[in-house]
Amino acid sequence: MKPFDPKSLRGAKSPLNGARLAQLRGLDRKTAAVGAVLLFAIGALGWWFLSNGSQPAPQQRRIAVAVAKSETKDVPYRVEAPGSVQPVVSVAIRPRVDSMVEKVLFADGASVKEGDLLFKLDSRAIDAMVEQAEATLKRDQASLVKANRDVERFAGLVAKGTTPKVTLDDAQTNADMLAATVKQDQANLDNLRAQRSYYDIYAPVTGRVGISSVRPGNVVRADSTSAPLATVNQMTPIYVTFGVPERYIPDLRAAGSNATVQATLQNGAVIEGGKVAFIENSVDPQTGTILVRALFDNKDEKLWPGTLATVRVTLRTDKNIVTVPNEAIQNGQRGDFVFVVEDGVARVKDVTVARSVDGDSIIAKGIEPGETVVTDGQLSLRNNSPVDIKRKADLAQ
Repeated sequence: MKPFDPKSLRGAKSPLNGARLAQLRGLDRKTAAVGAVLLFAIGALGWWFLSNGSQPAPQQRRIAVAVAKSETKDVPYRVEAPGSVQPVVSVAIRPRVDSMVEKVLFADGASVKEGDLLFKLDSRAIDAMVEQAEATLKRDQASLVKANRDVERFAGLVAKGTTPKVTLDDAQTNADMLAATVKQDQANLDNLRAQRSYYDIYAPVTGRVGISSVRPGNVVRADSTSAPLATVNQMTPIYVTFGVPERYIPDLRAAGSNATVQATLQNGAVIEGGKVAFIENSVDPQTGTILVRALFDNKDEKLWPGTLATVRVTLRTDKNIVTVPNEAIQNGQRGDFVFVVEDGVARVKDVTVARSVDGDSIIAKGIEPGETVVTDGQLSLRNNSPVDIKRKADLAQ
């Protein structure tokens, strides 16, 4: 039997054919609607089937991190500050008389000892004055001897009654005057000899002398405005001067001579063995720091006046302090925190950092010894992120 074709009714003149066609079209619409409902039901059933565990949900990605353990250590309590090297004694040599330089008896930059002759000035005039004063003294001393003999002679004559007493008194007066003259001559001679010493200029301290500003033949004058002839700096021992914040004053005073000082130069050389020698008696109100001087033996002369250094003062050693590597400390809106790994998950812990020493942060609160903290890979972490522990070298690759 041939299937019914609605098209076969087109053009039919019977009224029954039109009604039949409308009926069949209504059936097609109902069939389409039922099909759509069935498709929707099948899709919903599939979604329910998938969402209710018939297939496992994808796991959250584990983040590769490097970790370290929090430890308890004996940690030195230190303060660091910039400093400079200064000589304990620095003497600018200036002439005390007007004269001409006769000799310069050192090489520029040489090491000298206290008492070494450095400059010799032309002293011919003062030498002549000294000789004249010596001669005058000898003459007046001889006159005093004669006057004293006269006193003794007249005293004997007065005792015998052959000479009036006034003669003895005159002789005694003359002897006294000559004695005063001799003292005056001696003082004048001492003064000239002192002035003569100014013409030979000696090293006032053991150390190193700088560049001589004069050469033989130059005329020098005794005034404070002229440049010094040279400068001698004591090299052994030597100061390193630095300033520390005023909050460290109680610790500095408590440490006293037990505080040790280390100086690191610009070339990386580390000088040990310094001791705090001086603490200023007032705080600089502009900087809020107090001046401190450390004394170094400097026998090898590695510390040179004027050079800069980074000074590290160890005031004491704190026992059994909890520390973590500096890399573990993160900064957030609420302050410092670390990621602590527990059961393969990184969790945030707030911490209080007291200070940092030698690559470790000292934890005042928030971490117990032996906890595992993340030291690399924190940028990808959130609280409760699963982690995969790796070495730093593996992370770098």
